[in-house]
Amino acid sequence: MEVLLDEHSFVRCTLIRPVEDHSRWSNRVIVVSSIFAGFGVAHLIDDFLFGVPAEFNLSNPPTQFLALAFFVALTGLIALAARGTRASYQGLITIGLLLALADTLKHIPEIVGSVSYRSGTASMVFAIGLIVSGLATALVSWFALRQQGTIHP
Repeated sequence: MEVLLDEHSFVRCTLIRPVEDHSRWSNRVIVVSSIFAGFGVAHLIDDFLFGVPAEFNLSNPPTQFLALAFFVALTGLIALAARGTRASYQGLITIGLLLALADTLKHIPEIVGSVSYRSGTASMVFAIGLIVSGLATALVSWFALRQQGTIHP
């Protein structure tokens, strides 16, 4: 026996159900999280150039796989945010806060405690940009989630 899903059964799923009036917040979430992804890529390349994976006893192949998994997940969350799903907002809040916290704990002491940080201004912009865009992604996603809660109690 085959189960065929139509568009109505897809819409009934609570995790991926789009909200009727989500364009205002989903657009903001898409823009901010895309900026976050851009800083993530630039900062990841900077980390590879300066041997950060080795600091955690990781070789490049497993680190590259983890990076791929992260960006596939982030891209999926951004795509779901285009539909205005609660799961995408919750995932983006989590990812934004976790990366902002991890980068703050790892790189801010290095930036403050050194005269020249890695390759200079570019490396600082990538690190601080990732922190700020991660926090912005979490904040905008939280507002989107909150707005969605007032639309659908």
